[in-house]
Amino acid sequence: MKRILTAIIVAALIASAPLAGGCAATSSGGNGGGGGGVDPLQGLTREQKVGQLFLFGFEGTAVTPEIEQWFNQVHPGGVILFARNITDAAQLEKLTGDLQDLADADTGLPLFIAVDQEGGEIVRIDWLGDDVSQSQMADPDQAYRAGLARAQGLKGLGINLNLAPVLDRGESGDFLTQYGRTFPGTPREVGELGESEISGQSDGGILSCAKHFPGYGGITYDPENDRLASVDAVPEVSQFQVAAGADPAFVMTANVIYTQLDPDHPFTLSPAGIAFLEQSVKGNYLIVSDDLASKVLKEAYTLEGTVVQAARAGVDVLLVSGHEAGDTQAAAAAVMQAVESGEFAQEEIDGRVKRVLEVKERISGT
Repeated sequence: MKRILTAIIVAALIASAPLAGGCAATSSGGNGGGGGGVDPLQGLTREQKVGQLFLFGFEGTAVTPEIEQWFNQVHPGGVILFARNITDAAQLEKLTGDLQDLADADTGLPLFIAVDQEGGEIVRIDWLGDDVSQSQMADPDQAYRAGLARAQGLKGLGINLNLAPVLDRGESGDFLTQYGRTFPGTPREVGELGESEISGQSDGGILSCAKHFPGYGGITYDPENDRLASVDAVPEVSQFQVAAGADPAFVMTANVIYTQLDPDHPFTLSPAGIAFLEQSVKGNYLIVSDDLASKVLKEAYTLEGTVVQAARAGVDVLLVSGHEAGDTQAAAAAVMQAVESGEFAQEEIDGRVKRVLEVKERISGT
């Protein structure tokens, strides 16, 4: 499996360049991600490694001293931008550039800068002309052209990751279809539309995320704010297998309990769920969670418990929206504490960071 291969690579790197005490320093003083042929893992502190495992939201439309302080506290490997972070093209381009400058000064590594730009009603940047929803996509050629145009617009603004397309199989009246977020057609047709959109986004120079495996279809209420979603059967997933032919950089999980698979844990927090994803969808992608700071997950598991459970289950990148003050710091501290307590072996963390850095190499290649 991909994690076994990564562990072998990382073990060899660690053996050839051992770190003091078996791990990096635990405070500031890393060498900014290496350089001059030095292994970038060796140049990261333990806190910086943990930060690479997060995609964080934040408040504000510009890099301020407060944002700089926050950045140096949590060392994010990526950020997600919402409407609250965006006003116009000039502002957004400056914000993304300044964020990349912070990342370069902190770790020497590029930053994932992500948005949800699905098309139609679900867009964060409304001046790109991305007004055709997924439900209106007629054929793979249209999906490819939409993905290409979207990517070109996003890349010009400094965004390198689009959390799209949605591949859930929607059902009439559910909370996805009412906003036009699902592709029409059979599972194979949905997969082909998704594959084409991912290909267009890749050719346009940005990374893609296929979401939300295995699916929110049929859920008529808001599973982030109303109540924790629980369904009996695991949805159809063959469309994800088809779309994986376009090599998405990420696959996002759904925060739903599928009792047939694991009656006790939402998919994102379930080792059985993550194993099912890895067995079902082959490829060199990172597994990213849906928002771990959602109201229902906090109520059921606490934020700290949720991020640690998701990491333990095998999620590579932990998405914390940052809608509430202090969430991102608490999430980073919880995973850091789990690492320091030995709940996660240092080699395991190194392996995950290595996988993140391998995907980041695709940013510079786009």
